[in-house]
Amino acid sequence: MTSFNANKRFTGSCLCGAVSFQFAVTHIKMIYRCYCSLCRKQSGAASNAATFVQTQSFQWQQGEQWIQTYIKETGFTSCFCKQCGSPVPNALGSKPEIMWIPLGLVLEQFIPELELNFCMNSQASWAKAHETLQVFDELPELIELEKYFDMNK
Repeated sequence: MTSFNANKRFTGSCLCGAVSFQFAVTHIKMIYRCYCSLCRKQSGAASNAATFVQTQSFQWQQGEQWIQTYIKETGFTSCFCKQCGSPVPNALGSKPEIMWIPLGLVLEQFIPELELNFCMNSQASWAKAHETLQVFDELPELIELEKYFDMNK
C-alpha cells in the first residue's frame, strides 16, 4: 500500500454512509466524463464523472458487505451500495490494479488539471449546452420552481 503520509488523503462515502473509502495521491490530476448510454443509466445523469487511482493507494474504510455488483454480458460493471443505490468504487475488470472512483462520492474539494470527455457521439441531445434560463446558487424552494414545472405540461 502507498504511504498515506506522503500523499493527500481523499475520502468518500455513499449517500447513506454505509460504504466509505479513502485513497492517497499527490493530487487528482485527471477526471473524465463519459456520455455513453451505459454511464447515463448507471448515474442517472447526462454523464458519469469519475477518476482512476492505483488500487494500491485505495482502501475501504467500511461497508464492503453493502456492495452489490452487476456485470453485463459485455463486461460493463456497476458496483453500488445495496442500501442507498449510490455507485461505489470498483477495480477495473480488465485492469484490476486500477480503481474507478465516482467523483460525486469524494468529500474533499480539488481542482483537476485535465478533464477528458468520452463517448461524445453518444451524448444525449438534452445534455448539450443550451441557453440557461435561470441559475440558482443553492437549491431553491419548491414554490420558486413551480413556474418551471408548468413548462413541461
